[in-house]
Amino acid sequence: MRAAVWEHFSFTKLSDVKGEYEANYKYSNNTHYKVNSSHVTNFDQRVFVRMFAEAIMYHSYPYSMVEHVKLREMLSYLNPKVRHVTRNTILRYCWLEHLRLKSILHETLSHLNSRGILTLTAHFINNNWSLKSHILNFRYFPSSHKGVEIYLFVVGLIKEWSLERKAFSITCDNVGAMDVMVARFKSDFLSFGTLPVTSRFIHVCCSAHILNLIVQSGMKVIDRSVLKLHESVNYIASSDARLCTFGKCVSDSKCNFVRKLRLDYPTR
Repeated sequence: MRAAVWEHFSFTKLSDVKGEYEANYKYSNNTHYKVNSSHVTNFDQRVFVRMFAEAIMYHSYPYSMVEHVKLREMLSYLNPKVRHVTRNTILRYCWLEHLRLKSILHETLSHLNSRGILTLTAHFINNNWSLKSHILNFRYFPSSHKGVEIYLFVVGLIKEWSLERKAFSITCDNVGAMDVMVARFKSDFLSFGTLPVTSRFIHVCCSAHILNLIVQSGMKVIDRSVLKLHESVNYIASSDARLCTFGKCVSDSKCNFVRKLRLDYPTR
């Protein structure tokens, strides 16, 4: 048996030696290969435009790329069935792809409410002396949330990015498990010589978490009122019909409010 592709070639024997042949493409002339559109199969214009939109989004290409003359010539050469599109069309496909990926992310996150997620964010100063922040990892944390397990998990992520000798300090929530993790982190990473000499500032406490604890403690005085307000917001926001009715009530009362109803989170 042989591959079906050889059906598009003719063969000329070159010498008396067994097995030496010259392969000639049946659909070409002396200078260029010309493929008849009848030989181009399994082409879908919508799939082509969608893949083009994905490439633009992935590589941050400009939308005007689809109107570049030489690119269009190349695509037509590769497949005569290609119908070229404008930048407005590719913009619409990019927006549809954005909505599709957004819905997938929303569906994924909706099933993670009761599962532990650990995020590692790197803060650094670039060559222009500008503070930058990038999320390096966003992963499900399956094991028990003890200090040693958290340490092993975080160190694994740091080593994955080869940052063992570049870590200077770490910021995390102020709970007992994190104190254990930071102690292990401190003892191991001091050997690399990248931490401060005194290592007093290796653990930078999360000021937002501290402020949240203070606010939560103070709000216990009005806890019942906050709970009722939370339930009311949850009831209205969980239905589009109720949300529209509420908006109409606000409009009829001539209240000059523009902010939307939002649910609060105890840890935020």
